[in-house]
Amino acid sequence: MKRQLLFIFLMLTVVTGYGQVDISGKVLDKSDKKPLTNASIVLLNADSILMHFTRADENGRFTLKDIDKGPYLMLVSYPKFELISKPLQVEDKAIKLDDIEVSSQMNLIEEVVVTQRIPIRIKGDTIEYDAASFETEKNAKLEDLLRRLPGLTVSADGQITAQGKSVSKVYIDGEEFFGYDNKIAIRNIRADAVDKVQVYERKSEEAELTGIDDGVRLQTVNVVLKEEARKGIFGNAEALYGTEDLYAGSLFAAKFNSTERIGITASTNNMGASGREGSLRMNNQIHGEPLNTSIGANYQNRLFQKKVNVNANYNFNNNSMRNERESYNKEILSDDVLNETKRTSNTFNTSQSHGVQSHFRIRIDSTQNMDVRLSGNISTRENGSSVESNTNDEGQNPINEFRSRQNNRGNSNSNNIRLNYRKRLNKNGASLNAHLSNSYSKSDTENDVSDSTYFFRNDSTVRVNQRRLGDDLSNNFSTQLSFNNRLTPKINYSIGYHFSNSNQKNYTDAFISDDMGVTSQIDTAYSQHQNDLSTNQGVNANMFFNLETITINVSNSTSYKNQNLDDYYRDIDLSRSFWDNSFNTDVNYKISTRKNIRVSYQHSNVIPTFGQLQPLQPQTNALFRQEGNPDLQRATRNSFRTNYNTISLLKGTSLNLNGDISFVSNPIINKREIDNNRITTSTFVNINDRSSWQASVNGGFNKPVFNKQVQFNVHSNLTYNNGFSYIRYNNANNYELNNLQNTNGSIGIGMNEQNSSGFDFDVNARIGANNQRNSLQKDFNYTNMTAGGSGYIKYFLPKQFNVTTNLVYSFEGPTKFYDESIHQFYTNVELSKKLLKSESLVVSVRAFDIFNTFNTINRNVSETNFSESTQLMLTRYVLFGLKWDFNKNLGKKKDE
Repeated sequence: MKRQLLFIFLMLTVVTGYGQVDISGKVLDKSDKKPLTNASIVLLNADSILMHFTRADENGRFTLKDIDKGPYLMLVSYPKFELISKPLQVEDKAIKLDDIEVSSQMNLIEEVVVTQRIPIRIKGDTIEYDAASFETEKNAKLEDLLRRLPGLTVSADGQITAQGKSVSKVYIDGEEFFGYDNKIAIRNIRADAVDKVQVYERKSEEAELTGIDDGVRLQTVNVVLKEEARKGIFGNAEALYGTEDLYAGSLFAAKFNSTERIGITASTNNMGASGREGSLRMNNQIHGEPLNTSIGANYQNRLFQKKVNVNANYNFNNNSMRNERESYNKEILSDDVLNETKRTSNTFNTSQSHGVQSHFRIRIDSTQNMDVRLSGNISTRENGSSVESNTNDEGQNPINEFRSRQNNRGNSNSNNIRLNYRKRLNKNGASLNAHLSNSYSKSDTENDVSDSTYFFRNDSTVRVNQRRLGDDLSNNFSTQLSFNNRLTPKINYSIGYHFSNSNQKNYTDAFISDDMGVTSQIDTAYSQHQNDLSTNQGVNANMFFNLETITINVSNSTSYKNQNLDDYYRDIDLSRSFWDNSFNTDVNYKISTRKNIRVSYQHSNVIPTFGQLQPLQPQTNALFRQEGNPDLQRATRNSFRTNYNTISLLKGTSLNLNGDISFVSNPIINKREIDNNRITTSTFVNINDRSSWQASVNGGFNKPVFNKQVQFNVHSNLTYNNGFSYIRYNNANNYELNNLQNTNGSIGIGMNEQNSSGFDFDVNARIGANNQRNSLQKDFNYTNMTAGGSGYIKYFLPKQFNVTTNLVYSFEGPTKFYDESIHQFYTNVELSKKLLKSESLVVSVRAFDIFNTFNTINRNVSETNFSESTQLMLTRYVLFGLKWDFNKNLGKKKDE
């Protein structure tokens, strides 16, 4: 093992620096022989990967320095001039080229100009990657291709990041494919079916509907398929079976035919619900005893002479889980009192749901468009738990003992409709926009409860035996009308009116049970009949300035809100009316085509919820009571955010920096009172003379190294939180104000190389520190270190054999509560072989946690609580797999 690690280390640190030479030349306008200042000179290797870049000086001269031996392709370009391509073979001597004469497109006569595919292009605000310029394995998927692209990363669970920003949507030819889950598309679309990958920031849905830019940008990936890949059948099927009777099966199939697309997906397993069961990149610890089945379908088409675009989805899920947990918790109650609780639980839950989503885009005529979204869901569920907990004081003297058994059954249904209509009024950009939406949900529950709490200090027992019947309903309606217009070519404005109505019902009847069964007697302490009715109406105003390099968006929303709440069991009737206002401004400065900085500010109010205001609320058990505070006042939040990013596609480097800070004045905080039996009564209060705040900064830098064969990245982050809470123990004279401050920081590096030859690797390492401070018991304040790293390495062997390893290590240092560090280390290995001439059939053996070193302890810190927990978990197992990729006619050109 040591030799293997040494070999990997040496391979990563070798730098080839022999036989490097310079290439020089001169670029001229062919018509008048004048130098072309700032002409671009790019040097690509045999795989069309960018290796070197420079620009011509004022005399048209250029020099490419320190070029390794080998074959290259040199590209010379200049705006409005033809692209020139010249193959070069670099040996031991410097190369001085003849003058390179480039023809203007206007004066181009009949001459042969050799062209070559460019790996990366910039088209306006869009970065476009040529898929054929980036090598992938045969039968690779879209996520494998995305991992090859500079500036893009794909995590083990399928989360995509582009230029340091999280990708919110993935489109296939401009359309969502299984829109309820982006990961289905990237895990199943074939890499060899892709022509282009486009990365851009799209406007928000509201801006697209209204036609007025609100300054919001969402990172988006659009995958353009090859023309010949838009017709055919493709998919894959995989089966896994392993030790401990583990199994997983999955199927994906799609049929593309011009404008019509049909896709189906199905999976079943007893390993988890991530969708990546059996993948070496995932942790793949199996928590509890899961059973999961899912089915999905997608249909797309353009109908009625392409005036109606239809995109519909269906998904079915049937999941169950049984688990066992054990936790040990310490809680700070005052400056000299601690609480220690040991808790064990056995839980099970089952659920089944059916969901549909549909999206219709209707082009009524050249001036009118309508967008309709419909969705619905029905579900049933059952869950149960058996809990035992024992609480002691700091001297290990028993305080209380809690036992609980519960069984809950329920069903729910929901539906949602959104309609957006836009009418263009003139050619200058004036438009009228109307929005209408309604959401409805209803659920019914039946919960059998049997709780017993024994208090040692007064030798008493509280028993709760009930059947709780729940009936919840929510109905929300909203509408908005806005008028948009253009004052000048650079100034737009929008004004609008909005109205919404919300009707919420939360009913719980807790019927007392005895030895004879459920009685008709209601325990009002655990029951509620709550109705919440609210209306909201107001005006919106927006101004957008679009200058050459600066865009400024200023918006304001003013609303009048009316809310009413009543609870029959508690004789509560609350009502309130108030004005609310939110203000937002956003400034974006485009320093150059490669650099950008954005600064935003937001002012808003934090309105107390009725749950925080309601004086008396139903209990859930004998150890906890929640109360509201009808005298709560609103808090005020002010937030600042900034982002700076720069990217050099020719050099392959990118830098992204983000920062934000948020202040809450007159914050609403938690106020707890804990008595001698450790019964907690919780409510909410404002603190007028303090502000809670939080801040964070993070950044990332990417750069190709080692002759641009390896992508190197550095990332760092720092966060700080400052909050407050009140606590009083055992009827002390005054509540104590606890000030909690938490600081976390880390820095990490990573390197990856993927060329499907020899071996590919993706390795990273990080180190960080946590600082936790509270004002109640300062002796428990601490700073501890964290560290970690992982290495994903794939060896390509003869005879189509591959060996893949994934090594993960993490470290969490000791604290004042826990004097032992937590070390986490595990290794997963896979041996696979490709079969058939098409390499479409793969057999594999995968072993997880082969050294049986996974640490199942989880440590958590939250305000004044410190806990460690374990749960039922399987970490070491072996899977035998068979995967088949099928493809019929997909990718074949018409003449084939």
